[in-house]
Amino acid sequence: MSLSSFFKGVAFLAAFSLSAGAAMAQEAPKLNEKQRAKGIADAPAMIKGAGVPCDPADAYYIGESTTKTADGKTVKIQVVEVTCKAGGGYILDKNPSSGVVEQRNCTQAFSQNAANTKQIKCVLPGNKEHYAWLTPLVKPYDATCTVEKARWLGQIAEQKTNRYEYGCQGSAGGLIDVPYAPNTNAPNFINCLIAKGNSACSYTTAEQATQRLQPIAKQAKASCVVEKARWLARDTDKNADYYEIGCAGQPGFIVQTSPALVYQATFDCSQAKAIGGCQYTDASQAQAGAREAYANRLKVTGLPCTVSDYTVLGVENAGLKRELVEYKCPEQKWGLAVFLPPAGSAAKAEVMDCFTMVARRQTCGYVPKSALDQQMDVLIKGAKKDCDVQQVNYLGRGDADSVLVEIACTNKRGYVGAVSKSRAGFDDVVACTIAKNRKYPIQCEIPGNGTYVPPAGATND
Repeated sequence: MSLSSFFKGVAFLAAFSLSAGAAMAQEAPKLNEKQRAKGIADAPAMIKGAGVPCDPADAYYIGESTTKTADGKTVKIQVVEVTCKAGGGYILDKNPSSGVVEQRNCTQAFSQNAANTKQIKCVLPGNKEHYAWLTPLVKPYDATCTVEKARWLGQIAEQKTNRYEYGCQGSAGGLIDVPYAPNTNAPNFINCLIAKGNSACSYTTAEQATQRLQPIAKQAKASCVVEKARWLARDTDKNADYYEIGCAGQPGFIVQTSPALVYQATFDCSQAKAIGGCQYTDASQAQAGAREAYANRLKVTGLPCTVSDYTVLGVENAGLKRELVEYKCPEQKWGLAVFLPPAGSAAKAEVMDCFTMVARRQTCGYVPKSALDQQMDVLIKGAKKDCDVQQVNYLGRGDADSVLVEIACTNKRGYVGAVSKSRAGFDDVVACTIAKNRKYPIQCEIPGNGTYVPPAGATND
């Protein structure tokens, strides 16, 4: 698993770069119709110059301020606030000499004013709820949220996004990274359990953030009442987050979700070492409980197996979504691996030994390939005698659970055959030359295999 810290490479602005508003007085200007009329007249050109998406509904000319250019000259800046018919409002700063218009939205201005009351904040009635523009952006990630407060946390320049924290009416909020031009990516939601340091949530309690995972935990295990939760890691290759869930009165587990908190998969704590392990559930207890659970699931196959260990090898990416589980038990000499269907599925379990697993290009952990090759040496000697196995090529699964193999001998003899279901002999085995002459569906593929030249009068069978 390729895991990386979520905030790796993220650089927040340590200090906000403010325009002319920094020099304005703390008191908001008293609204008058002349300044409103001038603001309405100036707004369209300033909106166009700033490049912000805004169809103006109201505007107000705040006044002039001064700032110094890079060469030390003092220039006047014209400052206008606008309210947009859709989306948030803005404060626009225009440098008449250069024509450059800088902008910050009202949520950013509100946050800067909260940190330093000398900063301008939006005062038009239409901008009073400066955070309302975030609600439609948040809905795809949190359908129940109506944003009731928000603050600007800073700009992530390398990602061309602004980061905001939002609070919801009666429920947990979160963080959202909103792209700015020329970035056209979708906004990125961040759960408060992930947010740390300067980005830690202040509108959402740890309990609220934890309870946000309750519906996901129910999908993983219906009986779990979430008591604790924490974010473990993000797998950037899978675009997945991993959370530990602590359940009231029973062992917890790990859930895998999308970054937008859509449930994907469940893992028990015995499988969590690679991503930091569980803190809310004893690992040895989890291992014993999980082993018992997987042993019980194996009963559907009817195979004898006293399970001493098991390994979940993966989950089918499509179709039946069955888990591939390898079991260790003394009754199954050649190993046991089973495709187990999920609970409630009508799919059937599929049983394989390690001969079949290797033929399907999947290795076993409890029965090494070397042990399988040794058995092939025993079987070929029983069938052809004059063969010390040099190499075995497992070709696939044949009829009646046979395994198709190619065997290369040290004396250049070579054979293809079907190992019987019992793995105690061959259903059929022929020399490479015979398989070729008779155009068998399986052929010798190992370079040089079957090139043995028999003495005069003998056959290469």
